[in-house]
Parts: sequence; C-alpha cells; structure tokens
Amino acid sequence: MNKTKRNSSLILFLTAAAITSAFSVMLSGCGKNVKKNILPPDVYYQKALHDSQNKNYSGAAKNFRALIENYPSYRNTKKAELKLGDAYYLEGKYIEAQGAYLDFIHLHPRSKYAPFAMFYEAMSFYKRKEAVGRSQSPLRSAKTTFEKLISKYPYSKYSKKAFKYIRFIDIKLSENTFFTGLYYYNASLWKPAIYMFKTVLSQYGSKNVPVIPKTLYYLAVCYKNTGNKKMEAHYMGILKTKYPSYFSS
Repeated sequence: MNKTKRNSSLILFLTAAAITSAFSVMLSGCGKNVKKNILPPDVYYQKALHDSQNKNYSGAAKNFRALIENYPSYRNTKKAELKLGDAYYLEGKYIEAQGAYLDFIHLHPRSKYAPFAMFYEAMSFYKRKEAVGRSQSPLRSAKTTFEKLISKYPYSKYSKKAFKYIRFIDIKLSENTFFTGLYYYNASLWKPAIYMFKTVLSQYGSKNVPVIPKTLYYLAVCYKNTGNKKMEAHYMGILKTKYPSYFSS
C-alpha cells in the first residue's frame, strides 16, 4: 500500500471514529433528558382524587405534585395546585399547606377560588397557634392574612368567617400580653408590668376583650405599689365606671 492510500485509509478511520463517538455522546445526552416512569396527566389526577377520598392525603399530595411538576399546562393542573394545599391541610402539614395556598394566590390572583385559598392560608397559620406565654407569631400572621382577605374580598363568604377568627385571635393575643404583664407583676417589677398592662389597653381596649377589666385592676394596683395615687385612682375609676360587676364577681 503506497503512502497516499495509507493516508486515505487513516482519514476514513478517524472520521468514522469521530462520528461514532459523537453519536454515542448524543444518545447518552438524550438518555439523561428522558424522564422515566412518567404517567399520563389524567392518571395522576384521578389517583390523587381517589387518595383524597380515601383520606390518604400523603398519597394525594404526591400525585398532585407529580401532575403539577410534569404537566404545568394540563387542564386540571390549576385545580391540582389548589387541592395540593387541601391535601396538606387535611394531613395536618400546615406549613406546607400555607405555602401551597400562597403559591396558588400568586399564580392565579383573579381566580374565583382566590378568597378560599387566602382563607385557608390564614387557617394554616391559625392551626399552628401556641399556648399563652409562648410565641404568638402564627396567630399574628393569621390575623394579618384574615385582614388582607377582608380588605381584598369584602363580599366573600370567607371574609365573613374571617371576622370571627380575628375576634378570637384578638382575645388570645390580649391574654398573652396580659400574661406577660402578670409575670412582671408577680415578680414585683412594677414598671415593666405597667408597660405591658398599658399595651393591652392601647392595642385591645377598643375591642372590648374579656381581659380588659383585670388589666385595669392590676394597673391600679401597680400604681398603688409605686406610690402613684393619682394614676391608681384613675384606673380604678375607669374600672368602677365601665365594669361595676367586676367587684361583685
């Protein structure tokens, strides 16, 4: 074989090797991009509904998520985004539920289901409420969301429900603030106690929550213990005028 033929054979060999290598890389890349075990969208949706009906909320959430992630344009994906929040909520996963409802509101702010989603976003905070004396951040977040719901959708039936929860939250938050004042009172720390009791009056006095009469009484006693007879008489006078039955109970 002369030199020219050897060179031609070498070129053909290298070209074929390059094509084979490129084809292998292409197949390998395609293989990585192919999603395996992806079910049709209707299957995910029906499986999720079936799981929900059978109170298998974990399974329902899994199938709703799979539908949302793999078929964002499917005709029932919007419903799945809302029902995902429901599945988490019914399972007691309130942090996840709050996130799912919030996602729905951001994605579909004009949906007729937006008030529903906002109400249950607030309820997801509300369900995480703590006992008096502990952090009340979930209740405060619930109240903020309920108030946003009322402001944005004043005629919704969910706004009417929100008013009732706001009332209950005000009672709980006022009790928590009063409890802090009582802690200082029992430690004979009169100035911090006065500050907390006054906070109860300033934040919840107009809402007429049940703890107001006790707050007035302890404020008067705090001022008595600091020797401030004028302020003692002031708060005791309010108590006797507005809540005369307090002394007969």
